[in-house]
Amino acid sequence: MLVAGNPVNPTPILQPYPWASLLMLELATSFSLAIARQAKRGGVIINEHTLTAEQTRRHVEVLGRWFDFIHLDELPRRLARQGRRPFCLLTFDDGKRSNVTETAPELERLGVPAVFYLTTEFLTNGRPLWFDRRKAVVRALGHCPAGLESETLKQLPFAVLNERLDRACAQFGVNPERELEDVRPMSWEDARSLSRRGFGIGAHGLTHAILTRESREDACAEIELSLSKVSSELAARCYTFAFPNGNYSAELAQHALRCGARTAMTTEPMWTDQQSALWRLPRIQLFGEFDRTRIELKIAVAALRGLLPNPDGTGRAYRSIPQGSGILRGSGINSPEHMVSFNSPP
Repeated sequence: MLVAGNPVNPTPILQPYPWASLLMLELATSFSLAIARQAKRGGVIINEHTLTAEQTRRHVEVLGRWFDFIHLDELPRRLARQGRRPFCLLTFDDGKRSNVTETAPELERLGVPAVFYLTTEFLTNGRPLWFDRRKAVVRALGHCPAGLESETLKQLPFAVLNERLDRACAQFGVNPERELEDVRPMSWEDARSLSRRGFGIGAHGLTHAILTRESREDACAEIELSLSKVSSELAARCYTFAFPNGNYSAELAQHALRCGARTAMTTEPMWTDQQSALWRLPRIQLFGEFDRTRIELKIAVAALRGLLPNPDGTGRAYRSIPQGSGILRGSGINSPEHMVSFNSPP
């Protein structure tokens, strides 16, 4: 008699086909997001950086299955009164040229609004951002030199970080490829064109310095001068600010409000709802290589507050901060009446 597991006639073990496992994962992910959508009020603010036209189409297609796309101007109303479906606000950080040549035309064709947050000195002088210079060194050498690890650099004041990268570029003879559209900035005329076409334009600091690593004076100047520069170049007051790398403090948020901002974006990875403070709005970070399953999974997990680590390097510390809490409570900053149009004259 043959027994199961007998090496002469072993009981066959059914192995699922790879496509079947993938299908099960997709179904489980979609089911999780469907549950989250029913359980959560509000919606999501998505934080992107650079996307090709094809990636833009894919992200919009996936997000559009679950959410209504909105303009930033609509956010307070959607937070105050829930719509039939949750909302999605798309935001893009840094101000790369590919935002203009790849992403915006596709969004325009699809009728999807978005906000582009600009690092203002980057647009003015064209010098590659510090993380692109670091990436160029690592790519040229095939490894990361000691002291140039991304997390190490993010702990440094900007002047020290900048000097360290300058020295490395000179030592190894590295120059970032400034003509790459994911490295070079858009122009100010590009930004004005985006604004005329109905896209939102926000400020993202002068240099992409991590503001919590700077002196109070320097951090406040980064906020004030970048908001002022965007307002000047667009001849329309800039009312929204995104903290570089997501790092912020209540004091810096308060300063942004004094400088005229009505909303401030972080990278706290959770959904946005009626309890969210407009001075520390959460955003869920996505990247171009994300497929449907990965996008849906991350958004579903983000519905569970505190489960995802904050990409700003502070881990899950954000879950201990009560939503809507802090020094700005009672200021009226969360009321729909406090929100004004992007394109109000200065």
